[in-house]
Amino acid sequence: FRNLEVRCVDRAGGIRHLSLSGEPIFDDQDQFKGYRGITRDIGARKHAEAATQRSNRHVRRVLDGFGAAIAVLDEGGVVLSVNPAWHVLASSHPGIVDVECGANYLAGYDKAGGVDRIDGMALAAGIRQVIGGERAQFRYEYAGGTPAGRQWIEMRIAGTSGDDAARAIVSCEDITDRRRGESLMDLECTVLRCLADADTAPAALTSVIRAVCESQGWNCGRYFSLDQSAGVLHFSEAWGVPVDSVGRFLDQSRGLMFRPGAGLAGRVCQTGQPLWILDGTRSAGVSPTALAPETGEEAAFAFPVTSTDSTVGVLAFSNPLIREPDDRMLRVVRSIGIHLGRFLQRQRVHDALRRSESRLRALNVLASDWYWEQDREFRFTRCGDGCPFGEAGILGKTHWELPNVVLSEEQWAEHKSQLAACWSFHDFEFAVLQPDGQYAHYAISGEPVYDEAGEFSGYCGNGLDITKRKRAEAARSTWHEHR
Repeated sequence: FRNLEVRCVDRAGGIRHLSLSGEPIFDDQDQFKGYRGITRDIGARKHAEAATQRSNRHVRRVLDGFGAAIAVLDEGGVVLSVNPAWHVLASSHPGIVDVECGANYLAGYDKAGGVDRIDGMALAAGIRQVIGGERAQFRYEYAGGTPAGRQWIEMRIAGTSGDDAARAIVSCEDITDRRRGESLMDLECTVLRCLADADTAPAALTSVIRAVCESQGWNCGRYFSLDQSAGVLHFSEAWGVPVDSVGRFLDQSRGLMFRPGAGLAGRVCQTGQPLWILDGTRSAGVSPTALAPETGEEAAFAFPVTSTDSTVGVLAFSNPLIREPDDRMLRVVRSIGIHLGRFLQRQRVHDALRRSESRLRALNVLASDWYWEQDREFRFTRCGDGCPFGEAGILGKTHWELPNVVLSEEQWAEHKSQLAACWSFHDFEFAVLQPDGQYAHYAISGEPVYDEAGEFSGYCGNGLDITKRKRAEAARSTWHEHR
């Protein structure tokens, strides 16, 4: 027998570990006579083994206690150890290879196909580089689709040193919450850029709806504007992915109107709070009539667009699946609703001002032949179409510096005194000698202009061609003289 290990108590009462090896003894007649052998004290080795076992048990408890999923691999990618957190994570994330001790971890990624093939190849290559000592660490993030939506995973692979079989430690963590938070921050910044770049309300609405849909992976979104005078929400703008079913859904939405309290958009308008439907018409506590025809069988998420604490419209998004929004999501959509509402309010004021200016310009065109502006030195800085001197020939000059103007010194002196006093003037008439020797007659009117500090900055006004009137007056005067 060889290396028979025994434990015994010595004379002092201590525990000793011995290893016995023996050979049988026979006499000349091959009769068994007994044994002889050797004994070795293996106490030191046994103490070392016990310490190693205690250390391994401690390491195992630590490994099992980690919240992150961890697997230990040897030089061939075979799993030496895996903690329970790995199995828990793998059960809820189809993209994670669930392994047991003794299985080849790399084989699962080598066999990956479809949309997971690129991620599988990258992970397998990185792990082999760590095992081979080509790199100390490897980090990789990838996303996978689950029934709960898009899930993000972070893989960290670190090499090990020493004479044991372990060559790499793989840790796996669900970073979906972190990525969603980053995505929401990016979405808010994107919306602000959309509003900064937009020139019109429809352009702003379309770009914001698209930004939200693309960030959250939703199919389409619509904006319902509140008509304060009529007290109804009506369809305004929309964006959707280029899919036939989505296009039909948006086409059916055009012309929709809701009163506050009716439909999902109407309820959001009435309460001023976001609302969501996670499971279409099957959601508990929601009747089908409260959704149709707004969401159909899909899930939906709607939130108010506000300006000065009042609702001006509702953004409604539809998708087959929508996660229940957390506090971060609700804060971001509230911010988006406020920023968009302020933009729309500013745009309404701007559009009203632009329409007013357009009407004034139209009236000015009807009431005059050209428009002009002067600086504080009474030099022309702008001259509209119809000016008898042409814009190139008038800019930078005063009225009395223009060529061929016929006016007496007394009339010029009176006009200059009015300008110096910053008075309004009306129907200031003068004549211009034409190349054919005839006179053209004009009348201008002007108003002083002041800057924000109340300082005089020049004049603006308009001009009329009164040649026909003056010639008619001259003809009548001649006729009366002849009579």
